[in-house]
Amino acid sequence: MPEIKILQKDSIVTIPVGEGNTLLKELQDHGFDLYSPCGGNGTCGKCKVLIKGEGVVTSCIYPVLSDIEIVLPEKREAKILVEQHEHTAQLAFDPGAPAGLSYFPHGVAIDIGTTTLAFYLVNLVTGSIIETRAAVNPQTKYGADVISRINYTALNADGLKILQTEILSAINVQLVHFAEITGITRDELVKITVAGNTTMLHLLLGVDPLPIALAPFTPAFVGEQILKGKALALHCHPEAEVKILPSIAAYVGADIVAGIASIKPSDRYRRFLMMDIGTNGELALITPEKIWCCATAAGPAFEGANISCGMSAVEGAISIFGTEGYHVIGNSVPAGLCGSGLIDVVAYLIENKLVQSDGLLSDDFVIVPEDHLSGTKRIVLTQQDIREVQLAKSAIMAGVNVLMKKASLTFEDLDALFLAGGFGSYIDVKCAVTIGMLPKEMEFKTISLGNTSGTGALLALKSVQFDEVIEDVVERSCYVELSDDEDFVLDYVMNMDFEV
Repeated sequence: MPEIKILQKDSIVTIPVGEGNTLLKELQDHGFDLYSPCGGNGTCGKCKVLIKGEGVVTSCIYPVLSDIEIVLPEKREAKILVEQHEHTAQLAFDPGAPAGLSYFPHGVAIDIGTTTLAFYLVNLVTGSIIETRAAVNPQTKYGADVISRINYTALNADGLKILQTEILSAINVQLVHFAEITGITRDELVKITVAGNTTMLHLLLGVDPLPIALAPFTPAFVGEQILKGKALALHCHPEAEVKILPSIAAYVGADIVAGIASIKPSDRYRRFLMMDIGTNGELALITPEKIWCCATAAGPAFEGANISCGMSAVEGAISIFGTEGYHVIGNSVPAGLCGSGLIDVVAYLIENKLVQSDGLLSDDFVIVPEDHLSGTKRIVLTQQDIREVQLAKSAIMAGVNVLMKKASLTFEDLDALFLAGGFGSYIDVKCAVTIGMLPKEMEFKTISLGNTSGTGALLALKSVQFDEVIEDVVERSCYVELSDDEDFVLDYVMNMDFEV
């Protein structure tokens, strides 16, 4: 009889598995409260569980056939899943014509982040989300941010081809995996939807991204692109529809468009900020009449890059830090510090007056001492790490202030601040306010929605009605180029210090 080893907080529990039972049923039968708003039908994808060695799965449709080790969501992650479901647009399930290419059609929604890739496998007959997987973007070895990668394509004759091959190979690895776990053939993968920033989409399609980095920052395309699977040599049906969602500008891509479109319309939230803080800080101020948006040169600090002990928000990353200690994603041995943990540590230093208002740190702050017995390496925060945080948080707040001025609004006029991106799934709002990354006026109006770019890609996969929502977002959007705004530089400098 298979067994499930359950890791939650600091406890480990092992339970037996009844024949033919799903993972969700076993957890519920043994008293574990897992969020499942669709009642276990597999359509909402919120009953997520991390299976070590496999990735994140939708537990209500996951049959337990062998021994597995799982990690249940922490309270903060569970709250995100609830809020994400509450604020996600609900559309009729209608994947469109591609579903007719197979008797057992499946589709994949993909969010191509600069640092992280997210994949969602969906049964296009039932609408069930079968599996969710994340992986590091293999292009990171050619540069941590989009400008570095654009430079790589410009300085190397085969640079563009190399970066395109890297991302297509990574996608194919996941498509092959999805086919294997479901027992389907490649011809039953009939629809793929893709969201990502403008540069990532150019690299995916093998289109020269250099104009994105040069004034007047005009990309080769921003509109929706529709191709066939065979055009990109993807491991799917040759005639599969590959839909690249539209962008707005060089630095406001399909990730932010998909994210805004994924939010359920509500009279409670008529005017709100949306912040997708990843390697690129994309910001939007949404009103009923207009959407103001911009991108800040926040750098990759909050994705773990350029931080001495930084890493992506994957297993082994310290994601929470405070007076009571730290939490590691996957309950494993700490290997480094991801963006949310970085914010927590800096907030701790500020609150305990271990760093000065100008960011001066007397000595490296030891987060985890080296322990040869447990295999734990020394994890510290350095003076340069503090500087990286100052640059990133100042750029974000300066961008927000510019949008507020453009719209002639104050923070009191706003109903909410929605945090997007995988980073937003872990961020502690109070700590983000403490370091000056979020406006203090919005501390109790901030709602984390997780990876809204992925949610938008999923909606585009599951419903053709989403096309109209996307089109409305694009039509109402006005892009603000911060490099042309005289207020931005002053705001950037003024927001550099901490309030100690």
